[in-house]
Amino acid sequence: MEYPNSTTFKISVLIIILLGVKATGFDLNPVLRVTVVIRNDIPPHPTPLDLTVHCKSKQDDLGFHTLKFGETFMFRFRPSPFPKIVQTLYFCSFTWPGNVYLHYLDVYNQGVDNCRNCTWRIHTNGGCTDYRGYEQCHNWKGVALMDANNTSIM
Repeated sequence: MEYPNSTTFKISVLIIILLGVKATGFDLNPVLRVTVVIRNDIPPHPTPLDLTVHCKSKQDDLGFHTLKFGETFMFRFRPSPFPKIVQTLYFCSFTWPGNVYLHYLDVYNQGVDNCRNCTWRIHTNGGCTDYRGYEQCHNWKGVALMDANNTSIM
């Protein structure tokens, strides 16, 4: 009986183990996952305002989500494994009743952000996030007048 080459045998066993782990759904690299949470913090005075959020990346359109005051929208993704070649960017538009403008923010930019849990609190003048225990607030990256026939220009 002929025995397989020791190196070939070890590589074959490793491939079988990796395929088995992948089939179970076990995350081999959970550190690379990023979670973005967007919270409606538009002050509810005189009445609460629903915030409509529409987030996208170059590859994914996450659709429209309407948040009541204090509610959140969350999504998870893996950033690009090759950030020097292509960087992951997620941006969102925000609208609310009584305002005829679309407001834009980059909620994750791989070239700038180092967060794994990126939580945004959206206000009428922009969004705030905590980074290493410090609150950082950002004005809208862009503002555009909504088309009367379309609620999103994105």
